[in-house]
Order: sequence, then structure tokens, then C-alpha cells
Amino acid sequence: MAHTQGEHALARVLEYMAGTGAELTDAHTLIAFKLIEEGLHSSPDDLMGWVMDELPQRFDVPQRPLPPVAPDIVRGSIGYGDGA
Repeated sequence: MAHTQGEHALARVLEYMAGTGAELTDAHTLIAFKLIEEGLHSSPDDLMGWVMDELPQRFDVPQRPLPPVAPDIVRGSIGYGDGA
């Protein structure tokens, strides 16, 4: 369990990366460490916001296409005007 703001931010970054489907490597962990360190120096009061804003610039996050909002519209007759 994270006890400090930095630990919490690091855990969030690594979980975010894992959730995108990216393969986590030691190199990714080092980048995350540097990101958190810079965030603690730059914006300690809003560390999480700063880190999440910087994350896309530091990592090549795979883009997943969004699923369609609704199925395609297929027009058809429901029987009105058939004279039946």
C-alpha cells in the first residue's frame, strides 16, 4: 500500500501503463521513476495531475479504437402499409 504521494503516483503510472496493454519493462519503470521525481520537484501540490498530464509525452501509449456507440442502422419495414 502506498504511504507517500510519490509511491501512490508511481503505482498509478504503472497500473495505467499495464491497463493500456503496454508491456512493462525495466526501462519503462526507470522512465516512471524519473517522471515521479520531476513531478515532486515541479508540482508537489498537484503531483498526480502533473504526472497524468506528462504521461502521454513520456510513454508511447498504444491507442485503442473506441467501440461503436450504437449498432449500425439497418432500415427495414415493420409492416405498415402492406395492406394486410
